[in-house]
Amino acid sequence: MNKRNYHLLRAAALLFIITIVVVALWLKLYLLAVVGVLTAIIFLMTVQSQAKLAIDEREQSIREKAAHTTYAIFAPTVAICALLLLIPSHGDVFPVFAKGEFLYIESIGMILAYLTLLLIVIFALSYYWLQKKFGGKSDQK
Repeated sequence: MNKRNYHLLRAAALLFIITIVVVALWLKLYLLAVVGVLTAIIFLMTVQSQAKLAIDEREQSIREKAAHTTYAIFAPTVAICALLLLIPSHGDVFPVFAKGEFLYIESIGMILAYLTLLLIVIFALSYYWLQKKFGGKSDQK
């Protein structure tokens, strides 16, 4: 990645975060605004400086482990949240939800479930593509 592409990517990420914060403040979702600001601070602190664009093997290994850990934590967490939001709307366990007063909870659960499935599909496809590209061997014969 050259410096120009790197700066464009960083600017696009910051523009997205700023947009989220502005919309959150406009809708008076202050917690989302605070999380957006904290995300921007963390992003700016961890982003590479202009002088250090070369990535060594140690840095690459750390990035791979961070991405794997993020996926390993995020996917099950979102899936469990989706399940917990879908269960109350289909049972006699929580009669308050069965009356239909909280239909948006089921909608949020469905959205999280689809996003979890999309995340798993993207991971599987990218894993398959990278394995083909770099000639990885599978454990199966």
